[in-house]
Amino acid sequence: MAKVLVQTFGGVVKTVDADSPAQIAEQLGIGTENASITINSAKGSLESNLRENDFVSFTTSKVHSGQ
Repeated sequence: MAKVLVQTFGGVVKTVDADSPAQIAEQLGIGTENASITINSAKGSLESNLRENDFVSFTTSKVHSGQ
């Protein structure tokens, strides 16, 4: 497992051990239905492979109504 830094929805940065953003979400009890994931400032997914010292951010996705 990689030791990574995680920021969830603009909150405090935490250090966690995880292989993917999905594992982080499970460990921290984060809902991912309306979340956007970035890894080192690049768009990521729940299944992305994480490496040591990656910075993972969970933010709220913008909702586009009527489209």
